[in-house]
Amino acid sequence: MSSIATSWYAIKNVNGFSRRFISSLAIGALLLMAAGIAIVIGSGCTDQKKVEEKGCIIKAGTVEISRADFTRELEIKQANYPYDIKDRPSEYNAMVLDLVSDLSDEAVLLAAAAAKGIDVDENALDVAVADFKKDYPEDSFEQMLLERAISYPAWKKRLKKDLVIRKLIMQDLVASQEIHPRDMIAFYDRFGGQADAQNNNNPKMMDEKDLVLKLRMEKSQDVFGEWLQGLQAGYPVHIDKPALSAFLINAERQ
Repeated sequence: MSSIATSWYAIKNVNGFSRRFISSLAIGALLLMAAGIAIVIGSGCTDQKKVEEKGCIIKAGTVEISRADFTRELEIKQANYPYDIKDRPSEYNAMVLDLVSDLSDEAVLLAAAAAKGIDVDENALDVAVADFKKDYPEDSFEQMLLERAISYPAWKKRLKKDLVIRKLIMQDLVASQEIHPRDMIAFYDRFGGQADAQNNNNPKMMDEKDLVLKLRMEKSQDVFGEWLQGLQAGYPVHIDKPALSAFLINAERQ
């Protein structure tokens, strides 16, 4: 995907996850490393027919993005562009295809999470919502959503998807990274003389558990592209191209 940190992610944190999580983990970087990974467009007649019959534009595994969902996502994305972007068909179409790329990768990740039984219950979601909103005084959170033309239910639904994806990455990718004593020694050698004593990244202030987690995160960034490609192979994306074309502007007619 060209950038998973699109308009949705911009209203949460730097990378779309809780501030408490961001303070200790650079998980957003993992998602951003998906840039450039190709979308697998289904060519099988049976799969494509199923996509069209169900009225969805994008499908990966059990995850489907309906035309209505795509329309809402596009409206939100478009709100972050100049109001007259439709007057420039090539730019508008590029924006639409960028959204297709983002949602396709998201569908793959959510499909993998569903297959592995990874979910976020309502209690965990409510905790995440409260944690996010506490940094917004009075009604500034609601004002932020209003300015971006996003309803609270839609934002909460998006937050849950982000949390599910984060949980998938942590359980399926980060936890699988092996850390050896030599990795810890190399880390200390790298940052021991540079870290600020008031910075949480200072190795002298990190206990072994935090250090191991940080090292696993670093290793995960190195293999994220390969990991995602494996998921894409297992949960290929099928796109209803005729339905998608309805969202594109035919530049030849302009």
